[in-house]
Amino acid sequence: MKTLTKTQKFQSFNSMPAAPSAPKLAEQKQSGELLTGPWRATPEVLLSVHDDLASLASVWKNLEKTGDCTAFQTFAFQSAWATHIGRASGAVPCVVVGWDAEAADEGNGPLFIMPFSLVKSVFGTKLVWMGAGVADYQGPLLAKSFGLSVRRGQFKALWNQILGVLPEHDVVELTSMPTKIGGQANPFMQLDSLNQHASSAHMTRLAPTWDEYYDAKRSSGSKRRDRQKRRKIEEFGAVELIVQRDEASIVETVETLIAQKSVAFARMGVTNMFDKPGMRDFYTALATDAEADGLIEVTQLRVGDAVAAANWGISFKGRFHYVMTSYDQEAVFANRGPGMIQLMALMQNATETGHTEFDFTVGDEGYKGEWCEIETQLFDHVAATTLRGLLIRLPKTSFLKVKRFIKQTPLLWEAFTRLRAVAGNLPGARAVRA
Repeated sequence: MKTLTKTQKFQSFNSMPAAPSAPKLAEQKQSGELLTGPWRATPEVLLSVHDDLASLASVWKNLEKTGDCTAFQTFAFQSAWATHIGRASGAVPCVVVGWDAEAADEGNGPLFIMPFSLVKSVFGTKLVWMGAGVADYQGPLLAKSFGLSVRRGQFKALWNQILGVLPEHDVVELTSMPTKIGGQANPFMQLDSLNQHASSAHMTRLAPTWDEYYDAKRSSGSKRRDRQKRRKIEEFGAVELIVQRDEASIVETVETLIAQKSVAFARMGVTNMFDKPGMRDFYTALATDAEADGLIEVTQLRVGDAVAAANWGISFKGRFHYVMTSYDQEAVFANRGPGMIQLMALMQNATETGHTEFDFTVGDEGYKGEWCEIETQLFDHVAATTLRGLLIRLPKTSFLKVKRFIKQTPLLWEAFTRLRAVAGNLPGARAVRA
């Protein structure tokens, strides 16, 4: 793929209003009216396209620290995906960087980074977000000044320019996009052909202390049941949450998590994600990456000498992400609630280590309602860019709509999950997707 230099320009609408006069600005400031920019008639964004993530490491890491993004768009996460999952599946990185035309020569950072990849199939080439398949939230990284250079209403025109500099593809398939990126509105919400994702994400804000949070969230009856479960599982040994620090312990715990999760997938009748190329290596490599700077936290819940449960989580900007969790379904204490005990231990640990938010990420499981007061809606954008792309877009859009309808209809979802589990466990049966 050819890497472009910063010469591609996005010219804004010629009908943009001229800059307000100095007296008008003063009047607006005094009245407290919100000022938005840019005020120049033709703001410019320089576009560059890259297939080598290493060349962007410095500016990427700086933008994730100073701008807005989710944990899943950090350089460590995206580069691990490209190295292990993307490469194994034949996905080609296609990262678009936008630079402020007026500040670009002054050495300032980018206005945005959009980490895309190109995926080829017999039906055509798709443009998707890097991280697809493992990233719960997908979208761009945005500088704090993004909204001053690209005003609301301009993004569609900018997007058309971006599509024009990208390599040829047949369909755009961008999924799991939140409505906000950090404190900013997600500009991709301005595109047409948006449909709500099959599931929402859920999060809770933690209190300064675990006791304060726990008291506010749990009724006296719930607390009593929690204590009973704890006492019953302690009959099999001391219960302790262990945060793994050294590489050997991290690798061992990740392998245990994968083994426990694989058993769960088989019982559910769904495809084992760890059988897909690069998946195991991705989770292990990212967890042991010394340059990830504490992004990944691997823990295990021990009951005596047994690993009752394990977790692979992400810590980013004060938010702990409950990403991949498992428990030993074949243990004698499996019915004593090791998964829920681990969850509460993780929430307590997140509180005590300075996190202010605990993100349960994507999924509408009922237990999340016991803890979460914040729901984040996610959206998908699927659009054809060629006639061939229509052959991909139409069935994909229909599939996503049907999937959401089933997941959001409790009776249908319950019936589907039961049928899937039965079918998946029949002799010679092939597992199906969730």
